[in-house]
Amino acid sequence: MASGAQAWLARLWRPLALGAAAFLLHASDPAAGDPPALSLAQARAFFPDASRLKAAADRSVLALDAFGNRVGRLVTTSPEADRIVGYSGPTNVLVALDNDDRVLGIRILSSEDTAAHVAQLKSDPAFATSFTGWTPRTRPAPKLEGIAGSTLTAYAVAESVQQRLSGTYASLRFPTPLSVEEAKAAGFTDAAALESGSPRLGWHRVRDAAGSTLGFLVRTSPSGDEATGYAGPTDTLAAVAPDARTIRQVLIRSTYDTADYVRRVKEDPAYLASLAKWDVEQWATLDFNQAGLEGVAGATMTSFAVAEGLRRRFADDRRAAAAAKEERVTWVRRAAAGLLLLGALAMAFTRLNGKPWLRTVWQVALVGGTGLWLGQLVSLGLYSGWARHGLPWKAAPELVVLGAIALLVPWATRKQIYCYHVCPHGAAQELLGRFRSLHWPLTGKTHAWLSKVPSWSLGAAFLIALALPAFDLNRVEPFDAWILGISASIPLGLAVLGLGASVFIPQAYCKYGCPTGALLKFVRTTASDEGFTRRDGVALALLTVGGALVWARPEASLPEPPSPTVTEIHGAAFGTTWTVKVRGDGFDVDILKRELEAEAGRVEFSLSHWRDSSGTHDFNARGTLRPFGITDELMQLVLLGRRLGEATGGDYDLTVAPLLDLWGYGPSGKRATAPTDAEIATVLPAVGWTNLVTDTKALTLAKKHPRTALDLGSLLQGHAADRLAQILKAEGHDEFLIEVGGELLAAGSWRVGVEDPMNPGRQLDTPKLKDRALAVSGLYRARRKLEGREAGHILSPRTGKPVTPTLEMAAVYASSCVVADGWSTALMAAGFDKARQIAEREKLDVILVTTDGKVWRR
Repeated sequence: MASGAQAWLARLWRPLALGAAAFLLHASDPAAGDPPALSLAQARAFFPDASRLKAAADRSVLALDAFGNRVGRLVTTSPEADRIVGYSGPTNVLVALDNDDRVLGIRILSSEDTAAHVAQLKSDPAFATSFTGWTPRTRPAPKLEGIAGSTLTAYAVAESVQQRLSGTYASLRFPTPLSVEEAKAAGFTDAAALESGSPRLGWHRVRDAAGSTLGFLVRTSPSGDEATGYAGPTDTLAAVAPDARTIRQVLIRSTYDTADYVRRVKEDPAYLASLAKWDVEQWATLDFNQAGLEGVAGATMTSFAVAEGLRRRFADDRRAAAAAKEERVTWVRRAAAGLLLLGALAMAFTRLNGKPWLRTVWQVALVGGTGLWLGQLVSLGLYSGWARHGLPWKAAPELVVLGAIALLVPWATRKQIYCYHVCPHGAAQELLGRFRSLHWPLTGKTHAWLSKVPSWSLGAAFLIALALPAFDLNRVEPFDAWILGISASIPLGLAVLGLGASVFIPQAYCKYGCPTGALLKFVRTTASDEGFTRRDGVALALLTVGGALVWARPEASLPEPPSPTVTEIHGAAFGTTWTVKVRGDGFDVDILKRELEAEAGRVEFSLSHWRDSSGTHDFNARGTLRPFGITDELMQLVLLGRRLGEATGGDYDLTVAPLLDLWGYGPSGKRATAPTDAEIATVLPAVGWTNLVTDTKALTLAKKHPRTALDLGSLLQGHAADRLAQILKAEGHDEFLIEVGGELLAAGSWRVGVEDPMNPGRQLDTPKLKDRALAVSGLYRARRKLEGREAGHILSPRTGKPVTPTLEMAAVYASSCVVADGWSTALMAAGFDKARQIAEREKLDVILVTTDGKVWRR
């Protein structure tokens, strides 16, 4: 018998030894690093027209066709989602998305989860197709199919995809939240407050001043963001009665569609009223033809897009309800696991275990409940995976609790709860071993030698796991057979062999084969081994050898000094994406992101002529020559545009909007045929920056032609970058890199790249961008076919037709991003010879690439 101090030292040593083993396993895991480069063959599996790949923001890879047009994009979930663990590790998933960010398909590239679970998912086509058509940014997660036996791995894959794509079920096209005033306009005149997300995601409960429910407001966005009319989607508002079923009223809230068509729908009250005759449940599966739904004359596509948005909105509600049901099933399983665990504690610490009939009932419950239904078994593979990748608290908290109890209870109480009262494999052996007449007697010597096998297996498994981190320890134990059945061939064979042996040798596998049992036995202290024993010496030796295996590797070296933390924030505006990288820490990322999103949205909604809420749109819509009051912000952009027009002799023109719309590059949407000369002739008189009359003191803007219209598209992305920089500087950040649709603005020094337009697979220049901006314009980004011929997006204000290109790309460095953005477009419009003269005269820092690949720098 050891002294009290020795006993406590021994008891403390064993969990410390387990901690040291976990540390070595974690250290032996190869660093994930960057995911492997994607190949063109992988892209063509989803995008057959892909001819080359191009790196993009947010670690995405764009798939481009032979003309340089984007046909989709690819992302991998690693390393962003590496913290999401299934059974025992993370999974790196390749996700293919179309140009509307809908998932075309997924493919598991690699995984550190249990190999048999991953193999089951890979072999089941129903699992991968569950994701097809899903838009993570705007729709609830899909209901997964074909996941029996690999639930945790499947859920981890879905969660990884959603986290990688920042799926928050929030609209990027219609970010403005609902207001109480809108509730009143929708018929809830006594509205005093809105409660978002009630009773379900995307709904808003309307309450009066006393807190009573008046009804609900339901937006079709983001579910309906993909339902486009003539030129874009529409955010529609449905006022729903307190029964959460009856629709009282339908209103159009905001839109990207053609203003005239939307106006016709709004002015047809009979149409909007007709949409309220179907309730929420009916809308989810409504067939427009069978229901006799008719559109608005002269605005058919817009009116049907409104209806389609409602159908998608309520169909998503039905899918969300199915997901909620699935979540309830998960909680039932967790509750059952908890009850079984409580039962095991009762069997271990009360006299219930002494009742033979109750013991039999309990063993049957373990086999059927814990084993065949829940699949709740601990194993070396499970513990090793947790040591390397962390605990799956979110995916399987009940399994984590079980694993902790399996280790802690024998250490604290000397009761071996898991092996005797929880393990279904042990329970099955005990049931099969009841036929005493079939038992084979073992000699003492044989028993002594065989009893050492579990400990030897445990030591060997530990060293193998350190030396070969990719080796799947679940293949050396039978427990996966309970979860995966015949798909786990090796564990199934071990299970059959062990269970068969238990008929003749009671508890054969538990006594003479189970390394997990040896691990749990190691932490258990009994009266006979309260001090340090031989097993403790063996454990110390294994840890020493394991440490040598880990730290003696050639790649092991002293860690490099940590680089400054770089936080990436992503968002969307102007029909493209933006990214902000900030060096440093100590700030609230969520708050900063909200401020940046709000400012990017403000710039777009107040200045883009694509937005009917903008001053630019209002100016364009006016058919009068009278002065129109504008903001100082809009005035400064107009003045910059006029300066660029003067500098290029009219080649650049911010009033080219009517022409762009005519050619299918404007809010009216694409067209299949080129406009006729007669159509162009009717538009040309309205084009020309000299048609603008500015009064900087009175802040007014007037037209000399009633159809003159502004297009600030060549300035707004750069302007937005400058505005985001002001937000960052006001928050105390002095090192950041802003990218808005490809335009860059740096504070501090950042290495960036300028793509070679003639060979997009390589960089033309990789400068360090320090405290200045870089903007790139090029035909190779926007070339498309019209009537079988290539047509660029740069139009001549003089002829009304696409210019004959002499420049393939213009890159401009400047002190502000809006200036760089404007000049890059202006030089493209001017053409190579004139652009070179302008660059010399204006002392611009530029890179010009001609259509035959010649590069000119200044």
